[in-house]
Amino acid sequence: MIIWKAALRTLLVLGLLSVFSSCKKSPTGADPDTPEPTIAIVLNPSTGAKDEAVSVSVLIKGNPKEMRVFGLDVTFDSRMFKFQEVRRGTLTGSWAEVAGNETGPGSMRVGGFVGGGSAIPVRSEGTLAELLFKVTGGDYANGQQSQTCVQQYTDDLSGFKPVSACASFTLKK
Repeated sequence: MIIWKAALRTLLVLGLLSVFSSCKKSPTGADPDTPEPTIAIVLNPSTGAKDEAVSVSVLIKGNPKEMRVFGLDVTFDSRMFKFQEVRRGTLTGSWAEVAGNETGPGSMRVGGFVGGGSAIPVRSEGTLAELLFKVTGGDYANGQQSQTCVQQYTDDLSGFKPVSACASFTLKK
């Protein structure tokens, strides 16, 4: 009987060790299978001539919680672009509002809220908003580059990385 109790204890200890050794936790406690909440922007097209339309997609992935409201600042070269409008993204199509306002030359605030629409589920991937610009080019020469950036994330975007996400545009004359 004593041998059986010792054998049972040994099996129990070995079983527990095998369970803990198969855990996929990193030393920091973060789950490597859960992506870090990230934000990016993509300009389409990334090169263009005067009077062309350029769409700036604000993309997210890996949100750690359901999203119902967001805000962010956008900076752009006001000599290169003229702001036209903000449209809902693939993740915010049912939202009550997604909008943006220029706060000064080359800067604007974009935000949205769910209202009666559907919240963005945890660990989603897609676009929050599409910002539309018209290329003016100012007095720039062919090949002039400019950057558009998003930063100062608020509400449900707090904690997204990188702190400033940028994309470049090249003027073609």
